[in-house]
Amino acid sequence: MPTSLEILKFIEGLRLKKARALALYLFLSPGRTHRKDKVLDLLWRDSDTTKANNSFRQTVRKIRVTAESEAIDLPLVTDRGEISMDLPKEWDLVGEISDGFENPDHFGAISQALQVFFDVLDLCLNLSDSFDSWVNVTRAQTITRLQTLSEPIVTGPQSEFAYRVATFLTELDPYNESCIRAIMTYHWHNNASAAALDTYNHLYEYLDVHFDQEPESETIELLAAIKMDPDGGAKSPTPEPRQILTLVVESIEARGASAHDASFQRAFVDDLTMRLSRFREWNIADTPPNHSEYHIVSLALFSFGDGYSLSVNVRPADSEKPLWSEIIEAPQTRWNDKARRVLFNVANALRVAVADRKGATDQNAIYDQWLRSLALIGTWTHENVVQAVSLLTEITQQAPTFGAAHAELAGIYNIQHILRPGTFQSEEIKSSALHHALEAVNIDSMDTRAYRVLAWCYCHKSDFDLAEFHFDQALLLNPQNPHSLASSALGFAFSGNLDRARELIGDVARLPDTMETFHLTYLAASNYLTGAYETALEQCIAGPDLMITVGGWHTASLAKLGRTEEARVQLDHYVAKIAKTWYSDAAPTAPNVINWFVSCFPLRHEAARQDLLTTLHALIAQDGASPEASVTHLRDVDTNRPVES
Repeated sequence: MPTSLEILKFIEGLRLKKARALALYLFLSPGRTHRKDKVLDLLWRDSDTTKANNSFRQTVRKIRVTAESEAIDLPLVTDRGEISMDLPKEWDLVGEISDGFENPDHFGAISQALQVFFDVLDLCLNLSDSFDSWVNVTRAQTITRLQTLSEPIVTGPQSEFAYRVATFLTELDPYNESCIRAIMTYHWHNNASAAALDTYNHLYEYLDVHFDQEPESETIELLAAIKMDPDGGAKSPTPEPRQILTLVVESIEARGASAHDASFQRAFVDDLTMRLSRFREWNIADTPPNHSEYHIVSLALFSFGDGYSLSVNVRPADSEKPLWSEIIEAPQTRWNDKARRVLFNVANALRVAVADRKGATDQNAIYDQWLRSLALIGTWTHENVVQAVSLLTEITQQAPTFGAAHAELAGIYNIQHILRPGTFQSEEIKSSALHHALEAVNIDSMDTRAYRVLAWCYCHKSDFDLAEFHFDQALLLNPQNPHSLASSALGFAFSGNLDRARELIGDVARLPDTMETFHLTYLAASNYLTGAYETALEQCIAGPDLMITVGGWHTASLAKLGRTEEARVQLDHYVAKIAKTWYSDAAPTAPNVINWFVSCFPLRHEAARQDLLTTLHALIAQDGASPEASVTHLRDVDTNRPVES
């Protein structure tokens, strides 16, 4: 097995750009097989099928020939339309490169290897939008990993080594203020105050141009100290390293809250979590840590008449006594301003100095519309979703760079046919959804939600290999997010990758404290498609009203378990329920309801779709008609026309 540096040099030396990209992609996903069709979608999407296949074969051959000429033992495996690097899944190229990064004796060689790695990433750009997003995410994840390793060094005692580490990292991430402060302190301590001030000025200009914000208060305080005593750095004591706090944001739902109110509360929680995560003064944990040394920010929404109030409090995890609490009146109006005030009050409660980032308050109307749309979406009713579409469309027109609105709009388009029983997705809707999802990813390449929605868009467009790729992107960005795990599990189940679906279902099961009730909708369908019918049935029973499709999975699970009479009763209940909100001109008969139900789901393999259809139609087969006869007219589903009985 070649060393990590030998692998990087080998990839860098490949003359074909797509060969470099393919080799790097495979080495960064060791032990995982990739369908050739997915690779073609990533690297040859603009080529016709014949040219793409020929180029793929030439690229693989080029990689192998180059490895042989350089005596590299390359574990590249191609077999039956799949390709992989035959390496242990736990093998980690970036980990191998950066091992010993915090050791002064090894830092020189390791930093050179890491620079080669980032150079290789840059060489792989501009092949496709999807592959570019993977490169950007990989780069960001690697930088974050290095920042974690370097934090004790750059925030510890001033030294030549701390300066070298900080300088290296700021070349990768120019606004890493821990490193900027280490560089400023180093210059100050070495009688080079002018260089320290110049470093600050570059940071200020960068933040102003790229983020419209000011440096952190700790950086400003260091600047002030340097200006007050330019020659005093050499005798100034090194400050104690700053402790990074961990916060967990939790939601406390009021008893008897309506679906709309519960959805509104989730919108506030998600938005405040997103805002808190932008600050380096604390870490935001998706799940409570295994220790008690963290703080909880809890939110509870109360409604009275047509109004709302939002209770926010901060407390240590090991105490019920709040450090600070506040009631926000009318949070549904001017939320942008009120949320900013909450951030600084949270910081004050935790004795953390947070510089006031510049931000125009004229965004209040946009944020108010955004929150209203999220609350409406969360009710899962067609009428409310129509209002949400109107609000989000207006936001994308008024603020086209507000990426989250594009992501939510794409998400709505992906489920409109589910909220309107008897209707089907049109190609126009699928294309609109894909457009907005791509906009969301382009605006914020680190947004987990955007990648998840984009993956579903590709599912509905039957580009399942790209769908799997973007589900993996969402999980790469936030591997512990239960919503991403549950949603991706279902996506992989629909794409026919059942082993991956089972793996993700198991990951969700290991996060019971953060799993929300609506995740059962995804898990029930995922478990059914992977053959875990008992579990699917239990989840359908636990969440019968979470989404309008649950009744169909409930019926099918009973049928698969041989409980035929119960399945027929459940089907009758389901058909009666669907008939109350039926939008098609065709009558809501049992065959038509079944046809619509199955058409809702973008199943990759026709065999899976026919099995689901046959299982359900068998429950209503009468007068000697075979289940297959009941299924023959279902070809019309693919034309997006209502199926006549």
